[in-house]
Amino acid sequence: MNSQTEVWVTKSMKKTLLLLLFPFWILAQTPKETPHWRPTYHFTAPQNWINDPNGMVYYQGEYHLFYQHNPFENKWGHMSWGHAVSKDLVKWEHLPVAIPEDSVWIFSGSAVVDKNNTSGFQTGSEPCMVALYTADYHDGKKEAQYLAYSNDRGRTWTKYAGNPVIDLHMTDFRDPHVIWHEPSQQWVMSVVFPKEFKVIFFTSKNLKNWTRVGEFGNQGELRKIWECPALVEMPVEGSPNKTKWVLMVSSNGTYDKFEGMQYFVGDFDGTNFKNDNSPETKLYVDYGKDFYAAIPYTDAPNNQKVFLGWMSSWHYIEAIKTSPWKGQMSAPRNIFLRQTSEGLRLFQDPVATLKPKKDYLVFEKKNFEFSKEKQLDGMTLFSQNAYMIEIEFEKKSASNFGLRIAQLKDKIDNKKILHQTIVGYDTQHSELYIDRTNSGVIPNNDFASVEKTNVNLKNNILKLKILVDKTSVEVFANDGEKVISDLIFPVEGSNMFSLFTSEKKVKVLSLKISDLSK
Repeated sequence: MNSQTEVWVTKSMKKTLLLLLFPFWILAQTPKETPHWRPTYHFTAPQNWINDPNGMVYYQGEYHLFYQHNPFENKWGHMSWGHAVSKDLVKWEHLPVAIPEDSVWIFSGSAVVDKNNTSGFQTGSEPCMVALYTADYHDGKKEAQYLAYSNDRGRTWTKYAGNPVIDLHMTDFRDPHVIWHEPSQQWVMSVVFPKEFKVIFFTSKNLKNWTRVGEFGNQGELRKIWECPALVEMPVEGSPNKTKWVLMVSSNGTYDKFEGMQYFVGDFDGTNFKNDNSPETKLYVDYGKDFYAAIPYTDAPNNQKVFLGWMSSWHYIEAIKTSPWKGQMSAPRNIFLRQTSEGLRLFQDPVATLKPKKDYLVFEKKNFEFSKEKQLDGMTLFSQNAYMIEIEFEKKSASNFGLRIAQLKDKIDNKKILHQTIVGYDTQHSELYIDRTNSGVIPNNDFASVEKTNVNLKNNILKLKILVDKTSVEVFANDGEKVISDLIFPVEGSNMFSLFTSEKKVKVLSLKISDLSK
C-alpha cells in the first residue's frame, strides 16, 4: 500500500465514522421533550416560542387570542402573530399564523370589530376585523404602526396597502391598543414611547388616518421602560351608574429590574387621561414575577372585563427548557374595580368557565384544626398537578401557615422533603408569599425566589383561591384583592400536597380542591 492509498483510506474511514456518528450528534442537539411540563388549562402554542398576548377581541361567539410567536424556532425571533380561538377561554382551537413577518417583524398590537365599517374594508354582509400592530424593522432603526384587516372572522388577513398608518420615524414607538370611544364617536389608540415613560393618544374616524391628541406619563413605576398600554372603561362595583377609566402599562413590577404591570385609575375625555391618585402612587396588577403584557378583551359579552397575560420573565425565559414549546399565558381573569379604604383598586378572579366538570374529582372538608403538617394522602387529585384550591384559614396561634404543593419526598425517609413550592402567610408581617426556592428545576439564579405582598386578614380570616397547572401557580387572596403569579418546574413525581403551620394551630373553615386535569 503506497502513501497515497493510505491517505485515501484514512479519509474514507473518517467519512464513514462521521456518517455513523452523525445521527447521534443530531440526537444530542435535539432538545428533550417535556410533556410533564405542558400546562393543561393554560394556553401554550403547539410548538415554538410565544410571548405577549395580542388582538384580544370577541367576535361571533369566539374569543380571539393572537400572540407574539416565532413559527420557526423555540426562541425569540421572526416575530409574527400566532392565533387561536375559544368559546369559553379554556379550550382553544389552534389556527394558522394570522399575520406573518415579511420585511418587518410583527410586534404587539390590538384588534377590533369595525361594526360600522368606518374603515371601508368590509366586503360582505358581516363586519370586518381590523388589527393595528407595531412593525419593527429589526435593524434597530425604526418602529411604526401598521394595519391589517380580515373579512372571514380572523381566519385570513390582508395587510393594508397604505401602511404605515402612523410613522414618527422613531426607534422606540410601539404596542398600539385601540378602542371605540362612544362619547366622541371615534377610535382611540394608546401607544407608548417606552424610554420616555409616556402613553401617547391618537384618534381616528376610520382606523387609517390618525391624529395625535394627548399624552400621559412619568407617573407611577419608572424603573423600567413602558410597554403594552391598555385603556379600558370599567364600572365601579356597587355604583351602577358610575364608571372609571383604567390605564394599564407593562413596566417594572414590585421587584427591582423584574418585569410587571402597573395601572392607573382616573378619567378619560377622549384625548387625555387624568390620574385620580398622586403621581408617586404605584398600583401593581400582580405581585409575582411572571405576569406581563395583559390586555383586556374588547366586545366581550355582557360587558365582561377579562384579560390574560404572558407568564414568564425576560430574566430567565431563555434558560427554561420546555420543549417543543416555550412560553404560556396566565389563566383568563375577570377584572373589577372596587372601593377600598385606600381608594378604587383592581380586583381579579379566574373566569367562571374555569371549573371542574361533573365527573371530575372534587375534595371538600370543613371546620378542622391542625398543627405542623397535614398531608392529604391516597388521592389522585394531585397526580397531574392541575387543580384549583379554594380555602379559608382562620388565624389561631400559628404565626406561619399555608400549603405545600408539588411536593416530592424521599422514598426512604418520608419526612424528608426534596422539593416543594410553598404558598404561605406570615401573620407577624401580614404577608402572603410564594416560595419557589426549592420548587424543582431552577432555570437560573434569578429564578429561585420568594414573592410576597401585604394582605390584611379580615376578621382573622384569609381566603385564597389557588390555580396550579404543571408549571404555574396563581394565588388570588381575599376575593382577588391581591394576586401572585409564579412559574415553577417540578421534578417528575412531585405531586404530593399538604397543609402546614410553623408551630401551634390554625383552623381551616373550608377547603375545596377541584381536579382540572382533563
